[in-house]
Amino acid sequence: MRPLDIVELAEPEEVEVLEPEEDFEQFLLPVINEMREDIAALTREHGRAYLRNRSKLWEMDNMLIQIKTQVEASEESALNHLQNPGDGVEGRAAKRCEKAEEKAKEIAKMAEMLVELVRRIERSESS
Repeated sequence: MRPLDIVELAEPEEVEVLEPEEDFEQFLLPVINEMREDIAALTREHGRAYLRNRSKLWEMDNMLIQIKTQVEASEESALNHLQNPGDGVEGRAAKRCEKAEEKAKEIAKMAEMLVELVRRIERSESS
């Protein structure tokens, strides 16, 4: 190591001193403009993110409304089926069976009446 020379230490380095306007224009203004652009970009992105989230919430809300409507319709259909079993397929089949039984009874009565009529005719012819 060599000893320091006092002359070297005594001489300060020359630094260019700028006027405040030059300092502002050269160093601070570009930084401020860049920060403004960053803030504007972040604000735009924040707005877009808000709209995206809002849009997703609307979609989810619409899906929930559709699901709720379908569930309510299913519940209503099930309740109607339980309250009025005759309205369903089984109910219609039961009604048809009842009608068929009534028709069968009517046909049986008519057949008995015809048999009775034939017997009377046979009796009257034989006598």
